[in-house]
Amino acid sequence: MNITTRQLKAFVLTSRHQSFSRAAEELFITQSGMSVLVRELETQLGFRLFERTTRKVMLTDPGAMFLPVAERSLRELETAALH
Repeated sequence: MNITTRQLKAFVLTSRHQSFSRAAEELFITQSGMSVLVRELETQLGFRLFERTTRKVMLTDPGAMFLPVAERSLRELETAALH
């Protein structure tokens, strides 16, 4: 498994905004680029993180369980990078 911090950020931001396009704006990438990052993460994990509709995205049950892990991992990586 080769999960990147960029994929984790994409997932966390998408869950926060419930929108690929708004999350993409925050990462300064295109909406399609954001979708690719999340799709790659889902492939690596072996489960869907979001239910997608034309208007918004909602966390799946496995996505909701993975969210605190992703947030904690990002915090720990950022903290470690500061030292």
